[in-house]
Amino acid sequence: MGSEGLSTVRVLLCALLFAMYLVPIRPAIAINLNNSEITNVENLLKAKKYTDADSKALLLLEQALQQQHLSADAFSTLGQLLQNASRFEVSKAIFNAALERYTAEGNLDKIASTLLQLATSERNLSNYSTAMTYVRRAMSIAQIEQDDLLKARLNLELGIIHQDQGEIETALEPLKQALRYFRENKMANEMSLSLLRIGDIYSLLNQAALAHTYYQDAFDSIENTGTPRLLGIIKARMGALALKVGDINQAIGTIDDALTLLLSTDDVGAIAQAKMLLGNALVESGDVAKGRELLKEAMQFARSSGQAKLMKEGRLALSQAYMKEQSFELALAEARTGTIDARKNRDIRGQLSFLSIQLSAFVSLGEFKKALDIQSVIQQLRERLLDSENRSAIEGLQAEIELVRQSRTLEKLEESKQLVLAQAERENLQTTLFWSVSLAALLLTFLVWSRYKQRQQTIILRREVRQQTLTLQEKNQELERAYKTLEEVSLRDPLTGLYNRHYLESQLPGEIRRSQFSVKQNTNANKAKQDLLCLLIDIDHFKRINDDYGHMAGDKVLSAFANVLKEVFRQTDLIIRWGGEEFLVVCRQSNREELPELAERCREMVARTSFDIGQEAPINITCSIGFSLLPPDKEDDFDAAWKRTFAVVDYALYATKLSGRNGWVGVIETLSSHRAHPTLLDTKFNFPGSRIATSFNNVASIKWPDTLDK
Repeated sequence: MGSEGLSTVRVLLCALLFAMYLVPIRPAIAINLNNSEITNVENLLKAKKYTDADSKALLLLEQALQQQHLSADAFSTLGQLLQNASRFEVSKAIFNAALERYTAEGNLDKIASTLLQLATSERNLSNYSTAMTYVRRAMSIAQIEQDDLLKARLNLELGIIHQDQGEIETALEPLKQALRYFRENKMANEMSLSLLRIGDIYSLLNQAALAHTYYQDAFDSIENTGTPRLLGIIKARMGALALKVGDINQAIGTIDDALTLLLSTDDVGAIAQAKMLLGNALVESGDVAKGRELLKEAMQFARSSGQAKLMKEGRLALSQAYMKEQSFELALAEARTGTIDARKNRDIRGQLSFLSIQLSAFVSLGEFKKALDIQSVIQQLRERLLDSENRSAIEGLQAEIELVRQSRTLEKLEESKQLVLAQAERENLQTTLFWSVSLAALLLTFLVWSRYKQRQQTIILRREVRQQTLTLQEKNQELERAYKTLEEVSLRDPLTGLYNRHYLESQLPGEIRRSQFSVKQNTNANKAKQDLLCLLIDIDHFKRINDDYGHMAGDKVLSAFANVLKEVFRQTDLIIRWGGEEFLVVCRQSNREELPELAERCREMVARTSFDIGQEAPINITCSIGFSLLPPDKEDDFDAAWKRTFAVVDYALYATKLSGRNGWVGVIETLSSHRAHPTLLDTKFNFPGSRIATSFNNVASIKWPDTLDK
């Protein structure tokens, strides 16, 4: 064989060996390929091409799910990259895919870690309820696995979630638990982050000195070993605290140092937060133009990443900047948008902040009527916020009363124990005396004297027992009276004497369940009085009464109006002061066909009643009513049934006001088949059709509001 033949054989052998080698390494090539694609996503994030990075990550996710060639760990790595770049929506999808893989593998440790990552993404998107669910699921696994490190990290996340929701006192305890573990195990970065979050809480409580101490401790603990990212975040918090106490120059310098540290990292979310703080500080110092540009940059990032909290803070600062520039229309536009977002997120404090800016802007523009309307809304929101805080205080007081009651019970048991011991001692002494008399007659005189003394002690003891018993009875009676007084205060409106929302929330679930059970047992709905009826009643132009005659006159009208409602409705009906000039009535064991009659009776009696307000002559008022069957259609869940019903009656009440007031609009029942021409109410609440009644000319004359948020 010549040299050319040997060369050919060598080539064929090499090709064969190479082909055999390809078979076992094909999965490795796939993994390397996937790692390369993950690196491409990372490069796009570093280049700040966030839209391209999101698209690439989602495409990689779809391909991996179809071909099953990407491991759960690879999903987790990709999700972490996206989360670090504040791409929280896309990171949720990636982490969910990882969670499915880990669940299929039965890897509890990785499942818990992924649930923690999902909670972080949801929290940054202000989806606090979902984030809390993920934390609880992960905490259950940590309890089963007895993983103290995971518990500490979950406590840290739990504290941050409570803090972001404004639940300050609730947030402090899990943060301190996390700090205790990290400090005992000398985990510097985690300990520093816990100190930082505790400092945030004291800052919110306006305890600036204590907050600064925690921030300084957080910085000192990692000054020589910590990452620039965490050091920059702590510096930014220090600057925010200086800005809050009015030290503008100190705030600008500290936040600028923080921004320098953060710009050397890839944490675009922290950079945006620092820019927002610096922009706010510059606005306060008078450099409004430069500060406004930084605020716009931060808001643009918050909008693209879906961070509602950062967007709210930036919009609030930007609207304040416009106010300083006297650009009142621009400030109004930002404040209105912020108010709508806060209302969607049920953020009462956020609404108050933005409404306060609207109030200042309207006053500056000379639109005093609109300013008065805004002031009225602010007052209502403050009452709601105060009502929520009072509820928490009442619950705390009830807990204290229960604690006192338990303490009294323990004291009573202890005294009973002492009595039993005394009784046993007495019996023992009687036995001793008996044997003494039997053994020695010489001791007779001594025994008589001893028995006399014993009887004296018994009389004294019984007297003391009787006195203690009477004292305990008096204290129990006092405690019972205090409890009844507290219960009465917590369930009734002090001005009108009507029940309040707390009472409704405690009674309504049972009423709905009884009504639904009655409907199932008796299908003859036309004859049996088994319905729940709901009417929302509002005094027309009540604000004018306060403006023209004063708030004391308004209080007299409210009290007298409550008496009129008591005459119109039965004693068994629930009459609730809903808030302000609104009253809610729930009629039990009624027939839905009675709704128009009840509404008209109420409207007519209010219209012909003269209300004494302490002036020379009484006044006459009217009212507007919205009503509905409770619930308007079949609902098994109480929360869904009540929220849906209240939305319907509120919508109907608003329609009454738009249609001219002094009347009523409501839903008698919903239909099972679709109507050819549905009303706006049917469309809004997704009813197939409904039977509507009104005091106006006809249903076609009703002016429906476009949305409840208006």
